[in-house]
Amino acid sequence: MLDISFAELCIVLFVAVIFISPKKFPTLFKAMAKLYKKAKSSLLDIKEEIEREDKFQELKKIENEFKILKNEVKKTTKKI
Repeated sequence: MLDISFAELCIVLFVAVIFISPKKFPTLFKAMAKLYKKAKSSLLDIKEEIEREDKFQELKKIENEFKILKNEVKKTTKKI
């Protein structure tokens, strides 16, 4: 998911060790994990909503096609 090379990861960890004490790493990682879970959940919700909207638009299109067909059938039956 994340496109981070090993060298970039080492640099990030080195900077983290300098600016954040190692004692705070567990709480930091827990907070990052919670944030990741929340972001992933939000993205899944957004994806589901988009899919629902697409299905709704497709159903509206089908409904309009049925209305057109209904009108055409009425016109042809009136002619008969």
